[in-house]
Amino acid sequence: MQRLSEFWNHRVLILGDVNAGKTRLSAAWLTRLVEAGHGPSTAVLDLAPPLRGRVGGPLPPPQGAGVLYRAAVVVPPRLTAADEAGAERLAQANAAAIEALFADYLRAPRPILLVNDATLYLQAGDLARFLAVLAPSPTCLVNAYYGRSFPEYALSRRERRLTDELAAACDRVVRL
Repeated sequence: MQRLSEFWNHRVLILGDVNAGKTRLSAAWLTRLVEAGHGPSTAVLDLAPPLRGRVGGPLPPPQGAGVLYRAAVVVPPRLTAADEAGAERLAQANAAAIEALFADYLRAPRPILLVNDATLYLQAGDLARFLAVLAPSPTCLVNAYYGRSFPEYALSRRERRLTDELAAACDRVVRL
């Protein structure tokens, strides 16, 4: 995807392993949108945990561009929990925090939506609900972890399955 016109009215999913450049590519597209004057039509839902080593990290919001930026307060379950049960509890708490963010966003959605780190929601959230959040925005760019860097917990298997289903629901998939 070289031109903004290739992005318009499409649901695009960027997939990759840890540190593959998913957030950097999303940030580059956000910059291009802002430079083209689409800031006021754009929203960012940042579901990423704080940077921890090489993992996670928010999408830097552009300053003064009119972009609606909302970030969830989440933790990386597989990096912070002592065991699989603890990771599952953290994933559930993350999904609840993200649900509140979704409800806020859906009060006034924008035509262009970028979602950073959808997999944090897919670990314990509902794919149908996620697709409903995307639905009001004809142009969506979503990035998600898709790799083998983490333990094969049940939430990892669920995350991969729902990410595959999300990919099937998108118009374009970019694999890094």
